[in-house]
Amino acid sequence: MIGDRMPILISTSTVAMGAGWKSVGGQLLASGVLLLSGYQDIGLRTRVGAAFGFFMALAFGISALVTAMRANLSYAAAICAVVLCSEILLILRWWLRRTSA
Repeated sequence: MIGDRMPILISTSTVAMGAGWKSVGGQLLASGVLLLSGYQDIGLRTRVGAAFGFFMALAFGISALVTAMRANLSYAAAICAVVLCSEILLILRWWLRRTSA
């Protein structure tokens, strides 16, 4: 009985793992696009638009990290943590540079 179900279980877990990587990658891509959008808004001196873009970039970064942890993708979780910290440092650098000028 169990031997009959084994191929289905293996293929289901493989599909679930692939979906996890795709989801994490898509969320990191969206986070990067929103980070660049916020940077562009800072250059145009629209602080509200920049703040919204940065907030959404961080939200997608956190979402990617949580998705990677729930899917038990340890390397993806490490990558997401590094990307999230880098985004925070970039946001602080860009924001403080524009507000002090």
